Amino acid sequence: MIDRRLVSSLLVCLPLVACGPAKEKTAEGKPASAPAGKAGANRAKPVLTTLTTVESVPLVLEAQGNVIPLDQVDLRPQKTGTIARIHFKEGDEVKKGQLLFSLDSRDDESNVRKAEARVVGSRAALEIAKRDYTRSVDLAKRNFISPAGLDATKSKLDAAESTLAQDIAALESARVQLSYDRIVAPFDGRAGRIDVRTGSLVLANSTITMVNITRLDPIGVSFTLPERDLPALRTAMKEGPVSVQLALPDGQKVAGKVIFVENSVERTSGTIGVKAELPNTKRLLWAGQFAPVRVHAGKIKDAVTLPGQAIENGPNGRFVYVVNEDMTVAAKPVELVRMHESRAIVKGIEGGVKVVMEGGQDLRPGNKITEAASGTAASGKKKNASSPNNGPEKASAPGA
Repeated sequence: MIDRRLVSSLLVCLPLVACGPAKEKTAEGKPASAPAGKAGANRAKPVLTTLTTVESVPLVLEAQGNVIPLDQVDLRPQKTGTIARIHFKEGDEVKKGQLLFSLDSRDDESNVRKAEARVVGSRAALEIAKRDYTRSVDLAKRNFISPAGLDATKSKLDAAESTLAQDIAALESARVQLSYDRIVAPFDGRAGRIDVRTGSLVLANSTITMVNITRLDPIGVSFTLPERDLPALRTAMKEGPVSVQLALPDGQKVAGKVIFVENSVERTSGTIGVKAELPNTKRLLWAGQFAPVRVHAGKIKDAVTLPGQAIENGPNGRFVYVVNEDMTVAAKPVELVRMHESRAIVKGIEGGVKVVMEGGQDLRPGNKITEAASGTAASGKKKNASSPNNGPEKASAPGA
């Protein structure tokens, strides 16, 4: 006979078994697969790719330039005197030879007149000495005077010539002193601040500047370049004028040419000094201001280029992800030579190689990829083309 307690226990357990967890099934009735694990990590990642190209790229050297005057002078007096008149105003555009300051010249004018009078007297004495010597020569031929008498008249003639030469030199010196009373502009330029006034006493060899004159057209710009750019710059200068372009804050550009390269490299910084000349008829440039400079130094032939965002940064330097035939990627070390606009000029890779251009920030060597349409690459992020960098997340990428 069946135990009633056993039957009751079976009746209680049956509902619990029926209510237990059932396995999920797919639409085909098969059990569903486990959640994504290692298989998800090997899923192909969508990226944008590009081919490296070989081309001639303009060689543009960039630097920070400082606008400098090609001619600048501090005017100081060459003699002691009192300023009688100032013939210009501060900030005037002056021309070469234009009178700027007049000093009290009364003493110097008097000295010039005295010197001129002495020259006149010396010339008259010389004429008398010449006539006396001519007579003496004639008389000596007829033996009316002795040879000693002839020598005496000749000595008087020589003395008269010497006196005249000295007086002429003294006249020239007096005129030079008189010219110092007129201070003129040595070249075309712009006048600065006037530090003296009418009636001021100025001293010869004084350190006080009367006014500063600066040439504004043409004007110069000085800058430095790395010594590695010196060979290319010198080669370009041998082929012809090297053009320079200076960019102003308002967007305007001024073009000029290189006129000077320093004769030695600065040891501490490893740079070479360069100077360029630029037209400045519109007075867009002002001495002392800073502006970026671009030097067009020819072309780099057969350069391997690729978009700047294709370059990644790793612990061992810069690299690119090369796409293999099986659509996996490998890290390829490259050397960044320079940037030209958004293109990077590199060494260490050949032309015609397919590389990852966008979406490489989530890749590791050996990952599979798929080529996606523009804007749908793995993370959808674009890097700054002018500064290829992949951030901290790429620190361990190039494990190849």
